[in-house]
Amino acid sequence: MKRLPEEGNKMKTILIVTTVQATISAFLVPHIRRLQEQGFDVHVATCISDLPKMSELLGGVTIFHIPFSRGLLSFSNLVAVKKIRKLFNTYHYDAVHVHTPIASFITRMVAYRACKVYYTAHGFHFNEQGKGLSNLIYFLSEKVAGYRTDKLIVINSDDYQAAHKLVHKNKVLYIKGIGVDMRRFDLKKYSQSRRDQVKKELGIAKDTVVITHLAEFTANKRHIDVIEACERLKQKYTDFVILLAGQGHHQEMVKKEIALRHLESHVKCLGYRSDIDDILSITDIGLLVSLREGLPRSVMEMMSMAIPVVLSDIRGNRDLVVHGENGFLVPVMQPEKIADSCLALILDRALRYEMGTLSRKKIEQEYELDKILGEHDAIYKELLHG
Repeated sequence: MKRLPEEGNKMKTILIVTTVQATISAFLVPHIRRLQEQGFDVHVATCISDLPKMSELLGGVTIFHIPFSRGLLSFSNLVAVKKIRKLFNTYHYDAVHVHTPIASFITRMVAYRACKVYYTAHGFHFNEQGKGLSNLIYFLSEKVAGYRTDKLIVINSDDYQAAHKLVHKNKVLYIKGIGVDMRRFDLKKYSQSRRDQVKKELGIAKDTVVITHLAEFTANKRHIDVIEACERLKQKYTDFVILLAGQGHHQEMVKKEIALRHLESHVKCLGYRSDIDDILSITDIGLLVSLREGLPRSVMEMMSMAIPVVLSDIRGNRDLVVHGENGFLVPVMQPEKIADSCLALILDRALRYEMGTLSRKKIEQEYELDKILGEHDAIYKELLHG
């Protein structure tokens, strides 16, 4: 039930800003709903690709189209500067909460001293796999914007250390991601007959081992390593299938690579799926072998479904998995290590169960949605009652 402001108190207004609409749709809806329940008037500013869908998703929220672009040098970001400045000249905001690098930098430059500024870094763009010049540019940008940030929220332990080089330690908060709805991602919801039906609908035999990779098709997600690992794996074991769920501009290239290597019977490209919980209900092993992550929700959803995971040994992933305990961490861009780890799990059902059980327990203790929402509540408490 929505809590109304106390009599005589003006409703507090918060602006949520992201570069693209997809970030709102995929990650922030529960957080926005929580703010509304607490009595905040919520506005959202982002680059909108589907206004009817956005309006349906965010009933009761005021939405603004700002033409942010992920391209660092895109002309549309200059237009975005003017539009976001106009927004702050038109409306009074008690706070702005920014997400994603480009929109966050622009908004913090404009919004400083207009209101409280909170920034959630979903993985700094300077990182261990980045190149020297790009790392320097992103670091300096975050450093400059840090002077115009009241609270910097980080979501993994590596970024927590890095954040102290950007802002005063009193400005840094460590909250473990955006949370996982464990009521949705719960294997206990699925009977064996339902899981068999999901497999049948996907054309997968009942006893075939299912390995799932959830990621958009971009260079960062390293689908090519998954394909090469599949080639190596099938030399030692054949009754498995790898599901690639997601979309992106590398998807056609990946499909061509699968055909070129004659792996159609072992790899299925599912495209965009809204039924990820169904897909995970039949998954025996989870994969994510990116070059860069913040704190991948796809992995947390797998872990919530008691799935053992094989991950690249990078920032964020290391917070979720202890190598050899609840999954395996492998060096980046080493398909042979991916294949070896998958084979170990395929051949040892008891190990899969043990690791999966530990993974779900970890999500329950540290990353469950209500717990994370509660930690965000503390950020806004002073603002609400101030």
